[in-house]
Amino acid sequence: ALLENFEDVPETIQSELYNIVYSAEFGQFGGRPFSVIIGNYDFGPSAPDMRLLQQIAAVSSISHAPFIAAASPDFFDIDNFSGLTRIRDLSAIYEQPRFAKWCSFRESEDARYIGLTLPGFLLRTPWESDVDGAFNYQERYHKNQVGGLWGNCAFAFATRLLDSFSQYRWCLNISGAEDGKVAGLHMTSKTNSHRSIIPARVLISDRRESELVKHGFIPLSVRKGSDTAAFYSAQSVQSVNVFADTEEGRAATLNHLLGAQFPYLFIVSRLSHYLKMMQRENIGGWKTRLDIDKELNNWLRQYVSDMDNPTPAVRARRPLRKAQVKIREVEGKSGWYLIKLVVVPHLKYMGESFSLNETGKLDLA
Repeated sequence: ALLENFEDVPETIQSELYNIVYSAEFGQFGGRPFSVIIGNYDFGPSAPDMRLLQQIAAVSSISHAPFIAAASPDFFDIDNFSGLTRIRDLSAIYEQPRFAKWCSFRESEDARYIGLTLPGFLLRTPWESDVDGAFNYQERYHKNQVGGLWGNCAFAFATRLLDSFSQYRWCLNISGAEDGKVAGLHMTSKTNSHRSIIPARVLISDRRESELVKHGFIPLSVRKGSDTAAFYSAQSVQSVNVFADTEEGRAATLNHLLGAQFPYLFIVSRLSHYLKMMQRENIGGWKTRLDIDKELNNWLRQYVSDMDNPTPAVRARRPLRKAQVKIREVEGKSGWYLIKLVVVPHLKYMGESFSLNETGKLDLA
C-alpha cells in the first residue's frame, strides 16, 4: 500500500508519508519533528522494494528522520537466516546482476537515512502444556520451523534508541556491549518437545558480523549459551566513498564513513530539527545575515564543551567538542540563505577527531 501511494502521486512531496512526517510536523509551525521512523517491513533486493526504499529515503532525508526496518533472507540468496552461516563469500553475492539496484541505491546520498536490521528476534517462547495443568495447550509447528513468536529486529533496535534518548536526550549511545544490549529477550533449553531456541534467528560469528556491517546491515548478535544479545554497530546502508590518499582525502573518507553511522547522524538530524524550528519562530525577527549567524551560534554553544576528557555526565549534556553554523546569502534570492552546520563530537574514531556536516536553506520571507 505504501509503494502504491508513492506511485500514485507525481512527486514524493505529495505522498502520504511525506504529509505525515514532514508537512504535518517538521514543516508545520508548532509541529514536533519525528526523530526516527520504525517500519515493520522486511526488505529484499527486488525492484519494487528498491523503489520503495528510494522513496522512503527521500522523505527521511528531507525530514531528518532516519528509517529503520529489517532485511529479508533474500538479501543473502537464502530462504531463511539459518543459511547465513553457510555463506562462504558474502561479497560475491552482491556481484550478481539482481543486486545491481541495491548497490546503486547504497551509493546515493539519501541511503544514509536507511537502516536494515537482522535477523528476527524471539518475542516469546513456544506454548507448552503446563506441568500443573493450569494451561493445557501444546503449540504445534512444522518440524523444520522454530517455534515461538518472532518479531522484526527493527523494534529491538528501537529499544536502544528509546533508552539512549530517555537517559541523555540524544540517540547517541545505541551500540556496543552495554549501550547496544537488548534486555528482556527469551530463550529455551531443549525439552522433550522443543529444540533449544536462542533469542535470534541465527547465531552470528564475529567474522560474519563484520562482513554484514561492511555491506550496510545492522546485525543483532547473541552471546552463545545465553539470552544476551546486542547491536555492536549502527551502520546505515550507505556505502563508503574512498577519497584520495592525501591528508585531506583521508579526512574526507573518515567523515563520510562516520556520517553514515546512526549515532552521529542522529546528532546532526536533531540539531537540524532545532535550527528549522528556530528559523520558523523568528521569521521577521532576523534582519541580516549577521543576526542569524549570531543567534544560531549562541544557541549552539549550550551543547558544546571544549574539553579533552569531559566526564560522562558533561558529555551527555554537551556531546559536541566544537560546533559552528555558517550562513551565506543565496545570490539572486532575497531572503534566502544557505546554512551549513559543522560539528565535532567528543567521540573519536581510531584515535582521530572528525567533523560532521549538514547543509540546508533558510527562508526568512
